[in-house]
Amino acid sequence: MSRVPRAASICYVRGCTKRTTYRGRCPEHAPPAWETVSARNRLRGPEQRVWDRVVRPRALVRDGFACVLCGAREGLEVDHVVPVSRGGSWTLENAQTLCQACHTEKSARDRHSR
Repeated sequence: MSRVPRAASICYVRGCTKRTTYRGRCPEHAPPAWETVSARNRLRGPEQRVWDRVVRPRALVRDGFACVLCGAREGLEVDHVVPVSRGGSWTLENAQTLCQACHTEKSARDRHSR
């Protein structure tokens, strides 16, 4: 049994008679491709490795393995004082130790103060 070739389809956009290449549209009318890297992960790179290996441990030692806001010693996270998405750096000066509760509150404040 031989297969019958599929008929060429034309672009869905009214008035366009070009052949489709992506989701029923021609290259001219195709939607833009999604970025494979999110904006947050685009900020990561060699700086992220330095943060994980150098800055984070030094911030914990500098802050005495305690939250700088409430003094808790469990569930610690190292946070950017100024978020990288707002121009903060990946340096020790922009790092602080926070417990999970304080980090959640600070992150919420950062999101709402845009």
